[in-house]
Amino acid sequence: MTNLRTWMWIALFAVIAGCMQSAILAADGGPNLATIDRLQAAYRAETIAQDRYLAFAAKADDEGYKQAASLFRAVARAEQILYTYHFDAIKELGGVPAEVNPEPATVGSTKENLEKSSNKAEADQFDADYTTYVKNARAEGNRNVAKVLEYARIVEAQNVRLFAVAAKSLDQMRGGPRGYYICGVSGVVSATLDAANCSGPDWEKVK
Repeated sequence: MTNLRTWMWIALFAVIAGCMQSAILAADGGPNLATIDRLQAAYRAETIAQDRYLAFAAKADDEGYKQAASLFRAVARAEQILYTYHFDAIKELGGVPAEVNPEPATVGSTKENLEKSSNKAEADQFDADYTTYVKNARAEGNRNVAKVLEYARIVEAQNVRLFAVAAKSLDQMRGGPRGYYICGVSGVVSATLDAANCSGPDWEKVK
């Protein structure tokens, strides 16, 4: 079975790496084109991820893992928050967000979907790369871009942790949906409200 998550991240990193090599500033002082391309890649990846997690949620519901379904829906909502930030940041820099038409996700069993979504090696690479992109954006003076990329780094790391916990305790993922809390500021997903780590009251609960 093709690991869609692996394919998506490989494509994302390839695009961003290429952008870093060709980074230029427009002659008239316009936006950094490499930064826009990084944001485009992130926007595409998160749009695809949202569709994938919603498909995983439907599978978990079908298999009776209601709490796992709740987690997948919460993470899908987090991806939506992130891609909205990236969409706005692209426009702010003078770019035009690319149209994204995700293909149907490859869906396995809930166990397989959780394991695919909690790949530590991929998560570590994502974290390292995004740390670099945040530093680059700050060096360019793009504070808002740095902020949204940092949100993406934090959110994806937390998502992997939650998926790993769920994968290890799959038998406990049955029963009614527990609900997960999402910070409307950063998109961080938390199992409990006291761990939501949100800078304000802007949070929501997804079941």
